[in-house]
Amino acid sequence: MSHSDSSDSSQSKSENVETPYVDQCYGDKRRKMDNKPDRLSALPDHLLLHILSSFEMKDVIRTGVLSKRWRLLWTSAHNLSFTHSPESNRDVTEFIKSIDDTLILSKPSKLNKFSVEFFYIDDQFVDHVNRWMTFVTIKSVEVLDLNLMGGFDEGYSLPQLMYSNVCLRKLKLSNCNLVPKEGINWPALRVLSMWYAKLSLEVVDAICSGCTGLKSLKFHMCFGVPGFHINSKSVKKLVIGGYWHQEDEDSDDDDDEYKELTIWARNVTSLEINGCFHKKILVLQNVQALADVKLYYLEFRTNQKMLSDLLASLGHVEKLSIGQWCLEVLTILESSNWRCPWMKCKYLNLSTRLDALERPGLAILLQSCPQVETLIISSESTFGPNDFGFNEDPNDLTEENYWISRPCWGRRLKTLRIYGTWIYESCYFEQIMPFLEAVLKNGIVLEKIILTPFKYGISIYPMQHARVTQKLLSFPRSSEDAVIVFSASY
Repeated sequence: MSHSDSSDSSQSKSENVETPYVDQCYGDKRRKMDNKPDRLSALPDHLLLHILSSFEMKDVIRTGVLSKRWRLLWTSAHNLSFTHSPESNRDVTEFIKSIDDTLILSKPSKLNKFSVEFFYIDDQFVDHVNRWMTFVTIKSVEVLDLNLMGGFDEGYSLPQLMYSNVCLRKLKLSNCNLVPKEGINWPALRVLSMWYAKLSLEVVDAICSGCTGLKSLKFHMCFGVPGFHINSKSVKKLVIGGYWHQEDEDSDDDDDEYKELTIWARNVTSLEINGCFHKKILVLQNVQALADVKLYYLEFRTNQKMLSDLLASLGHVEKLSIGQWCLEVLTILESSNWRCPWMKCKYLNLSTRLDALERPGLAILLQSCPQVETLIISSESTFGPNDFGFNEDPNDLTEENYWISRPCWGRRLKTLRIYGTWIYESCYFEQIMPFLEAVLKNGIVLEKIILTPFKYGISIYPMQHARVTQKLLSFPRSSEDAVIVFSASY
């Protein structure tokens, strides 16, 4: 289909081009509105197209009923987004055809984004997806999001024409495997995110060597490799989001080498580890450049040693974030008289509500981070509390004197920020108040405590707010400069 200027007659002909999918989107809503101009229609095309770029393609096409001007405006859209949910009543075959029809009418010679999400079953639609990838190449797409849900055993293999592309800036692939025969050449790529992909050491190496401008690399629930060897000078952010467990990996063999999953990241400065790793034991190597690390992974107490070894490898990082599960594992380690490695971090971010299962782990972590200047506590957690088989000692110190009785910590703390309305809830009041009392007592250079219990600037617990305020004002402060600020969360 030609994209050059055409004569009036050919233009008139093109405006009559329709497909069953377009008819379906319009439905019975077609009506002439030429005599009813509005402010929206008065906007220039580039602004209208910018507005349309945030909508799903089916909704974009429906705007054609507004007026003659809108009739084929959608064909000039630079962002094409298609989504089909497994719960949808719409047949997936019909959805596939709707994409084919839309691509035929797409006018721009260059597109910003092409996004497709649907349940990919075996190779039933492989020819269609291959044609879409040809379209992506021809249209010089900059952002590609190919989410082929389901079918994790095999997945879709990206065709060979995709491995040399100078336009891609951001690439997200789900259930898609990379099988380059002659390497990878993505010089403009800045962000690569892969979900449920079968990897190999050769593929990871091809990514590192062929993406010279890559800044962020993310592997979520990928499998097939003994480790992630990131030998790239440009990659600064690395995310390892779990490891997809394959049935053929089941074995009674207790060999540690089989279980190890090595992360080798010489130039990476930011590392995030989250998700489930099943029988894999994470091992960090050559990570001296790390400055910012997030540990949100989910593991049971069988991997207590793994967390201990990870922290020992991260003693030099300046910014550390720890999730709820890790704090609970630290609690178990603390009960066995384990000593947390000395940490040099100055910024500590914790997902906790200071409950019994997390409190001992939090305490030894704070004592092992004497240089912390900023402490962030957020109750936000993707996962609920879990039973690790840890029984709280009935003779243990109560919440009231637990934190005050601990060896001195928080001497260099300048800022404490706590997010969430949970601090107003009665069940947490007795846990958070003794902690705040200890912070005010130990914080000789403390500047501010920021509490964000409001939603959109409104206190949803006015009576509890007064109670919290009165209690905080009764605590002595070691720092004359310390102030308590109540802020709003949005």
